[in-house]
Amino acid sequence: GFRTMRSFVILALLGLSVILQMSLLPALRPFGVVPNLVLVVVVLISLYAATSEVLLGAIVSGFVLDLANGTNFGLWMGILMLIALVVGLMHRAGMELHGALAAAGLIVIGTLVMTTVIWLSLLVNVATVVPFSLVRSLATELVLNLLLMMMLRHFVRWALVGRRAGQESGG
Repeated sequence: GFRTMRSFVILALLGLSVILQMSLLPALRPFGVVPNLVLVVVVLISLYAATSEVLLGAIVSGFVLDLANGTNFGLWMGILMLIALVVGLMHRAGMELHGALAAAGLIVIGTLVMTTVIWLSLLVNVATVVPFSLVRSLATELVLNLLLMMMLRHFVRWALVGRRAGQESGG
C-alpha cells in the first residue's frame, strides 16, 4: 500500500541524490565547494518518514558514498545514520519538526559535524592547512546546503506526505 510506495519514493530520492553527489556536484563545484545534497535529502526525508525507513536509506546511501569516496571510510554512513536516529528521537520526544527552521538547524549541525571530522583528518594527514580557507569553504557549504534545503523541502514533503491524500482516496 502507501507505506511500500513511500519506501520506494525514499529509495528513489536517496538514489538520485547519491548519483548527483558522486557525479554532477563535484563537476559543477559551485564557488569551489561541493554541496552535500545527500545530507540535505536525508534530513528532509527524516522529517516526514518513519525512522526505520530513513535509517535503511541512510545506511545504504552512506555505504555507497563511502565506497566511492575512498577516504574517511564510514564517515558518510555514520553521519547519515546519526541524523536519522537523532531526528527519530526528536520525533519520539514530541518535538515539532516540520518547519524550515528545524530542517535548517539539522542541516547546519550535520554539515558542521561532517566538516569537523574531515578537517581533523586533514590536520593529521596534511601539515599545511590554511584555516581561513577552511572557514570560508565551510561557510560556503553551509549556504549552499541551506539553499538546497529551501529548494527541495516542499518537493520532498509533497513526495512523502502530500501524495497520501490521493493514495488513500484512490483506493
